[in-house]
Amino acid sequence: MRHLVSVFICLTVVFSRSESIAICTEVKGKVLREGYVRDGYIRKGDPIYHGDKIIMDGDGFLSFMFISDKTVIDIYENTVIKVFSKSNDSRSQSNIALFGGKVIVQMNEESNKKFILDAPSSIAIASVAHFITEYKNDILFDNLSYSMFTSLTGEIEIENTVSENFMNIREGETVVSTRDGKFFQLDTFRDQTFIENTLRGD
Repeated sequence: MRHLVSVFICLTVVFSRSESIAICTEVKGKVLREGYVRDGYIRKGDPIYHGDKIIMDGDGFLSFMFISDKTVIDIYENTVIKVFSKSNDSRSQSNIALFGGKVIVQMNEESNKKFILDAPSSIAIASVAHFITEYKNDILFDNLSYSMFTSLTGEIEIENTVSENFMNIREGETVVSTRDGKFFQLDTFRDQTFIENTLRGD
């Protein structure tokens, strides 16, 4: 009996991983997928599965849409993400983990679900929002490793998981969250040199 229960649990896990949670709507260049169900290059129209790791090349671009809440994710060059869908009380919640690069998230205005984006040392929780997230990791200057969040529309709550501090950003605002636990509020679309000088304390 215990053996049958174990087999059932294993089949349940495999089945949930094999369900598509999103679909690729546009792709340019070579975009690699590593996952439980499929490996290899992603093409337009391909399903995307829970746990898929998506790796962009130097000039790649990919756009996909979560099936459950119609959230659209645009992924740009030199970006690595992992895609998830979590179920809770018969409701699914979409989220991605960003390991490096840049993504733009556009939530469906009619969705009543929250979207979660995990970046190194930072978590963004959004509701009916359109926002940009970028993670940069400078291997020579650790204090220049940071996540940058810009709200185009909607409100987003940012948590720095190192300091456990929170900050809310609204439409047109940009916040930098650093790996040493700090927040910096910047004017939207400040240039890269300004951001680096701010983090260095120049």
